[in-house]
Amino acid sequence: MIDWVTMKIQCDHDGIISNGEVVSLSKDGDSIEWSLVKFLPVVGSHDATISIRSITQQTIEVSGNPVKWLQGHNLFGTSDLMRLIWVFFNELLKIPELKLKPTLEQLHAIKMGRLTVSRIDINETWFLKDRNEVLAWLRAAGQKMHLKHRGAGQFRGDTLYWGKGSRRWFLKGYSKGDEINNKKSNFPDALRTPEMLEYADRALRLELTLKSNQLREWMLHDVYHWNADTGKMLLLHLIKGLEMSNNIRLTDDVIAKLPTRMKMSYFTWLAGQDLKQILPPRTFYRYRTELKKYDIDISILRDVKEDKNNVIPLVRVLEAQPVGIPDWAIEQGLVACM
Repeated sequence: MIDWVTMKIQCDHDGIISNGEVVSLSKDGDSIEWSLVKFLPVVGSHDATISIRSITQQTIEVSGNPVKWLQGHNLFGTSDLMRLIWVFFNELLKIPELKLKPTLEQLHAIKMGRLTVSRIDINETWFLKDRNEVLAWLRAAGQKMHLKHRGAGQFRGDTLYWGKGSRRWFLKGYSKGDEINNKKSNFPDALRTPEMLEYADRALRLELTLKSNQLREWMLHDVYHWNADTGKMLLLHLIKGLEMSNNIRLTDDVIAKLPTRMKMSYFTWLAGQDLKQILPPRTFYRYRTELKKYDIDISILRDVKEDKNNVIPLVRVLEAQPVGIPDWAIEQGLVACM
């Protein structure tokens, strides 16, 4: 489903849509070097907000989660970016305070996807037995899965990232059940039904963030280049780059060729130690580069005490199809854009 979107839309409007302005003054304070209109939070369904500001009198910028703004949650939603934006924009027109006055030409352009995006988050959900199994999968993935050209995953809090900090794109994985039950969660009480809570509890969420540089390279900054399946296909394609650590012993002839210190570090890693905490950074990355020639990635820890009966099959989960939108959610009117 489409989650976060940052986009610019051609739309005439009266006045300036803003929440104030940030101004930079010259060193002597006599002149303004630059100014920036701040985003205005606009409340939608179940108090969900989205941010809007004027760029010019004919252009607005929108940033936030349109699915959550429309339906009050983002447990599930649409993958059709063009239709989502059209439905979302028509709801914006109902807010008189924004004073949006699009021309017929502008309305047609929006409906046809003639607008640009600078960031998009796309996610899909896979079902496991329960939240404990989801968390076990994430822990195992953090230890054993690496992403091609990006390396091992890194945890920030309870979220597992691959490629965090990239100026183009990155992946992350997390438990949706943990997210909506977090103390800081703003998941609406009115939506905490048994069906919704069970769905979230079993949900392993994998998410792709596409930034402006990558969107432009792939010609996806123009929304009209998207179809209903583009987002899902991009996510499924990129998660295929997640690979299991080989973790097998090097052959004796390869070991014999290694420099003595690298050989000692390899055996230390093989015993389950974290070389990143032991070696100087430059040495660690030099050894990692050399050993990856033999399909060994020392940035991924070996779990030498692993109980195979308790391991969640990592790759098998990703080979399954995402769960999509449940029938009961459609019947209960919990999906705003179909």
